[in-house]
Amino acid sequence: MKKFTFPLQRIRDFRGRLAEAEEVKLERLLGERAAGAAAIARLSEEQSALGRAPVAEAETQAQELAARDSYREHLGGKRKGLLALQLGCENRIAAQTRLVLEARRKVKLLDKLKERKLGDWTAEFDRELEALAAELFLAKMQREMANARRASEKPI
Repeated sequence: MKKFTFPLQRIRDFRGRLAEAEEVKLERLLGERAAGAAAIARLSEEQSALGRAPVAEAETQAQELAARDSYREHLGGKRKGLLALQLGCENRIAAQTRLVLEARRKVKLLDKLKERKLGDWTAEFDRELEALAAELFLAKMQREMANARRASEKPI
């Protein structure tokens, strides 16, 4: 019997590489999301630190408060922009997750097909091996019977 070969192995390997590439893209997006969350956290910390900072003198207080308010508005706008980027990143992550799951599903499908084909091949191999063993047993029995007949036919 010939050795087992899976004719779709090259396609399975190709789909496996595609799945790995999609997973790498997802990892990159997850890193991007983590970096965005860290930037938002730093911005929030800066905003809260701005609110806690004391005002130096009474005469510069109005000017200082106006500058702080302007800076707070700037940070608020920056935060909105970061949140919008984070939302876009979340959408891309969701889409990429679907692509990864689909790629893994296709690989798993081919793996199951390979397992089924290997099971069929193994069953056929076992049948052939059993048939060969039966033939060898019968040939041995026939040879032994023929030898026994010849031995009984010989004059002593």
